[in-house]
Amino acid sequence: MKKVLLFLLLACCMIACQESLEKRAAREASEYTRKNCPSAIRDNVRTDSLAFDEATRTIIYYHSLFNTLDDSAFIANHKEEMISRLNNALKRDISLKSYKEAGFNIRYEYHSSTSPKLILLEKTFTPEDYSN
Repeated sequence: MKKVLLFLLLACCMIACQESLEKRAAREASEYTRKNCPSAIRDNVRTDSLAFDEATRTIIYYHSLFNTLDDSAFIANHKEEMISRLNNALKRDISLKSYKEAGFNIRYEYHSSTSPKLILLEKTFTPEDYSN
């Protein structure tokens, strides 16, 4: 029995070790969404899902904005500040370290909670943005 368990453990390790970073990103995005989304509304923001676009090597965070943030005029007036804060947070985010080191893009989309098809803010950060 011990030999069977050891074999299974080694087989799983070999499969995991052979998983490409792109496949890992897709798997982790799917698992995160399944386990954590939609998140609780915090500071008028809810995380709706996480996705990975393999063609562009982009990790995409989808959010909804609520209450005072669900206002296109407010977002337009604070867009540059919000993008700067997102980039600073991204630079400090150690959970994305392997993806950033591999040069993945990180995209944030913020939708209106009252009109979900309306994108209030969107920004894709490239390695040039978050590496400085």
